[in-house]
Amino acid sequence: MKFRKIIETSIYSSDLEKMKEFYVDKLGLEFVSEQRGRHVFLKTDKNMHLIFYHTVTAIEDETNHGAPTPPSMVHFAIEIEPEEYRKAKKLLEENNIQIEKEIAWKNYF
Repeated sequence: MKFRKIIETSIYSSDLEKMKEFYVDKLGLEFVSEQRGRHVFLKTDKNMHLIFYHTVTAIEDETNHGAPTPPSMVHFAIEIEPEEYRKAKKLLEENNIQIEKEIAWKNYF
């Protein structure tokens, strides 16, 4: 399976300003928008990268037994060739990687 590109990432952080400074000033990502104290949206070419403030946006649900979602990466989306979709899905399943949701937008899962 060959990835075309990473199309979106979402991570949690305890310091949005430091993360914004690092990704924008040091790595050169484009600043898109922010809601102070909640999230920052950044961009590289056509790809979105989201940083969420972990204590405000933590999720409590049955997938993590009611505990707040930890401050770590929570979403990673890739783009693959359409003919690679079944092969990619099989590879994830064979490696016990749970697909929580499939979205019919390009090949986005």
